[in-house]
Parts: sequence; C-alpha cells; structure tokens
Amino acid sequence: MNDPMRPSLDEQLAHLPRAIAPPRNLWPGIARRLPRRPNRPRSVAFAVAAGAAGACIASALTWAVLRSHPGSPAVPLAAQVRSFDEPVNPRYVAARDSLELNFRERLKLLDPATRARIEASLAVIRQAHEDIRKALASDPASPVLEQLWQSTWRDELDLYDNVVQATQPMTRT
Repeated sequence: MNDPMRPSLDEQLAHLPRAIAPPRNLWPGIARRLPRRPNRPRSVAFAVAAGAAGACIASALTWAVLRSHPGSPAVPLAAQVRSFDEPVNPRYVAARDSLELNFRERLKLLDPATRARIEASLAVIRQAHEDIRKALASDPASPVLEQLWQSTWRDELDLYDNVVQATQPMTRT
C-alpha cells in the first residue's frame, strides 16, 4: 500500500491543472436528452372558466346558507322586492353593492377590448332584466317570467364574480 516509489496523492493533485475547459459545449447534448413539455401559457379563457366554476360554487353555497338561515322563510325573490324592482333585503343589497364595486375596480385591469365585451354583455343582461320586469308587470303570476327574472339577477352577479375571479393574482403551489 505504501509504495515509496509512487508519489503521494497530495503530490499527484499538486501536478493537476487548476482549471480545465470542456472540449466542447455540452449543453446541446444534455438538452436533447431532457423530456420535452409543451409550453402552454395561462390564457384568459382558462381564468374565466375557473372564475365561472368558482362563481357556481359560491352561488350554490350562498343559496344553501340563505335557504337554511333560521327565521327567514323561503320566500321567492319576487316577494322580497317592491313591484319587481330592486331587491329590498339589506344584506343582499350590501353584498351586491360590494361585489359590483369590486367588479368595477377589477374591470379596469383588463385590456380595453375585453372590457368592452364584458360591458356589452352586462348591457344585454340588464336589458333582458328590464324587458322581463316589464312583462312581469303585466303578468305578475307567471312562474316562467319570475324564473327568468331571477335568472337575470344571477347572470349579472355571475358576470361580476367571473371578472373578479379572473383578475385574482395567480398563486403558485
């Protein structure tokens, strides 16, 4: 083991060069062996779809909580309003105003073309709501019109919620 004719390890290390440059660029060979994954950027459509899913879940939870609230009978929305106008429940009005305010702030974050499409959709929903309200004034007992009228309220709130959810900062896990 200890051969006096052989230089020690320290002597051998001392004779090695301090820096060795690789004979060629190694990265292209390494990169070829790495598995390729498609580069898929997160799109606005994905964010809107995620927002829609969140809105559906939030709506279902809100509905369940409001339906099970003790002391508040399950009264149709039309009975909670004055002649098919704005709802009068103060908790609903406060929640709706807060959501609309948040929607307006988040809408400013979107590019002008997207903002214009969203505002056009909101105008269509509000016009449909007004048309149904007028029809209900002449036929207040119509369950179909009542359901459509309630649906326009939900559509408007869902639009607000979708924009808010789509503009949430993305968190990485």
